[in-house]
Amino acid sequence: MQVTQTGKIHLTDICSLDQETLRVYRAFLFHNERDAHELTRLTSNGDGSVKAAIARLIDLSLLAPSKDSPGGLRAVDPLRGMRVLLQREQAELAMRENRIKHNRTVLDAIAAEYAAARKSAHVEGIERLHDIDDIRTRLEALAESCQQECLAFYPAGELTEESVEAFRLLNKRAFAHGVRFRSIFIDSIMRDRVTRSHAQWMVEHNCEVRTAPSLPMRLLVVDTTAAVVSGLPEQGPTSALLFSSRPVVLAMRALFQAYWDHASWFPQGATPGEAAPDEITPLERRLLELLAGGLTDSAVARALGISVRTERRKMAELMQRLGVSSRFAAGVQATRRQWI
Repeated sequence: MQVTQTGKIHLTDICSLDQETLRVYRAFLFHNERDAHELTRLTSNGDGSVKAAIARLIDLSLLAPSKDSPGGLRAVDPLRGMRVLLQREQAELAMRENRIKHNRTVLDAIAAEYAAARKSAHVEGIERLHDIDDIRTRLEALAESCQQECLAFYPAGELTEESVEAFRLLNKRAFAHGVRFRSIFIDSIMRDRVTRSHAQWMVEHNCEVRTAPSLPMRLLVVDTTAAVVSGLPEQGPTSALLFSSRPVVLAMRALFQAYWDHASWFPQGATPGEAAPDEITPLERRLLELLAGGLTDSAVARALGISVRTERRKMAELMQRLGVSSRFAAGVQATRRQWI
């Protein structure tokens, strides 16, 4: 039984009378007993539990003061007790409806304030998204509003398991609206398990997927209303720009179409092959360049937009391919192969 700070029993407990309380109520109703000790004998329970049941029945208005026996109690007719309980339930439901209305009003006000804040941050149809949380918040809103088509560039830089899971959740919401998905990945995804698996998942969900040797930036175009761009020169790894100006969005869509027309279809059911000894992905090349420049693992990971763990794993894979046991030797061998 849940009781509030004021001692009032919640409606959730009113609607489910326990067996102990029912036995005491039946004792009052059918035996007309007023004494707790006699009720103890009738219900075969301890005196304390009977008193607790009596207190509960009084609170539920199923027991009332007796006029015939001053200080005693009488059972209330079950039908009348039911009406009392229903009246309480109706009152509680009315309170809940009022709370819902109040919460909706407050949330509507916050949403309006948030929209105004975003609008004030716009400069001629451009909104700057400064961090991952900000980007995901806007992507969620775009996924909900998308009605016809979603276009995307996936340039160099592997996807993480976490980002893939977030993308799939957003994609599933748009699938329900019948949205058409077209995505272009970079050719080197065949050597990255997570990104390749995500591309395969999209194909299996009737998305159109192609690959290209290179892509200029990270791009997402939603219908003809919005375009999200990241990966531009001097742009931080966790920032993006959202364009809402229709001419700009149409230009981004035309850029996507130009790459789409010359891209290759993603091979369904493809499996990753071993990278040729002299092949290196753009991400791996950039990794070597940053390490050669003297940056720490954390700084390199931050610059590439990947975790430190992923950065170290990729470096270990490169060292294995180069047949060396130290990063210095890896730098020497990478230079000889003209990787950097």
